[in-house]
Amino acid sequence: MQSNLDPELLQTLVAIADTGSFSAAAKNVHRTQSAVSMQMKRLEEIVEQPLFEKRGRRSELTLQGQNLLLYARRILNLQQEALAVFRSPEIQGEVRLGVCDDYVLSFMPAIFASFAKAFPNVHIRLDSQPSANLIEATQAGELDFSLVNVVNNKVDYEILTKEQLVWVTSKNHFAHEMSPLPLAIENNCLWGKWAQKALGEKNRLYRVGYSTFNIAGIVAIIDAGLAVSVMSRSSVPEQLRILQPCENFPELPHTEIGLVVSTGELSPAAKCLADAVRQSMTATAIAA
Repeated sequence: MQSNLDPELLQTLVAIADTGSFSAAAKNVHRTQSAVSMQMKRLEEIVEQPLFEKRGRRSELTLQGQNLLLYARRILNLQQEALAVFRSPEIQGEVRLGVCDDYVLSFMPAIFASFAKAFPNVHIRLDSQPSANLIEATQAGELDFSLVNVVNNKVDYEILTKEQLVWVTSKNHFAHEMSPLPLAIENNCLWGKWAQKALGEKNRLYRVGYSTFNIAGIVAIIDAGLAVSVMSRSSVPEQLRILQPCENFPELPHTEIGLVVSTGELSPAAKCLADAVRQSMTATAIAA
């Protein structure tokens, strides 16, 4: 007999991941700690994989547990989306959405297309700026929520996925072979500091030749063969090339992509769009 993934079990798994412990999760799902443990044992039986492992006094997700967590978030978000569509078919109004300009072209077209089919009467006001500006605007209540690169722990955010940072150059020029290496960076962007730190540790001579406030400017400078820069892997346009470690470029860290939500109560339309963003980003993480 085929077993199904019970949404209640998945909700508990997500609660454990979000709170960091069985005891804290038990309060969130209104169950006893022993009941939560029994739920996770049942979930392990269903998937036939160990989901937790002991690390000292703590129980941490195994690799299988982390993979199931991605599916759990996706399944629960899909459930919420389906209920929203059938319970509130006439949802309308304006949603003030901020998206870091690194991700507008790579992530948002598919999200907007799907959302428009389900909620054709919702007006989306899109603001595309560097993450720091969007975070500030969201915290001030000027935006409902924002999809951003999160660079510090001073911001309350929900991690959706992580992206590998990569070095990029023009396909038709050789700025990456110059010495000192010309860099193009976004103003006040932590990625530029990470790039300079990585080059310094590699003893690679460089100079910051260009700076701008948006990704379009960075792309134009690189495409012209004037400099190299750092981007998230998913945001690299077709006309640019990712540089490899064998080309004497150091490995870069990952960046966290998160959802920053206004402290005010979100409208039904904003909640539905936020769920659509979560679902799409989780699906992207699973596919990667």
